[in-house]
Amino acid sequence: MDRSLFSNVRIGDAVVYKKGQIGKILAFIDSSRDSEAPTLFQIANVDSGEIRWIHGEDVTEIVRHYRTIIKMPSLLYEQIQQQQQQ
Repeated sequence: MDRSLFSNVRIGDAVVYKKGQIGKILAFIDSSRDSEAPTLFQIANVDSGEIRWIHGEDVTEIVRHYRTIIKMPSLLYEQIQQQQQQ
């Protein structure tokens, strides 16, 4: 994982780690050598709900779009909203 990407990580971002597992970042600990690069992440696995600490080396990708996709209303939701307003 490119260390420069770690400086952009925020709590709430999703990360891909170990064999395609996805976790949402709950907290992270900065590296003592480079304060811009967090090396430990506390994540909640989105499938199992398991909360654990992982090393930054295990992170293969930072998925920023994860939050925006979840917040976008679906077409079904929009149809229900329109029906309720009528």
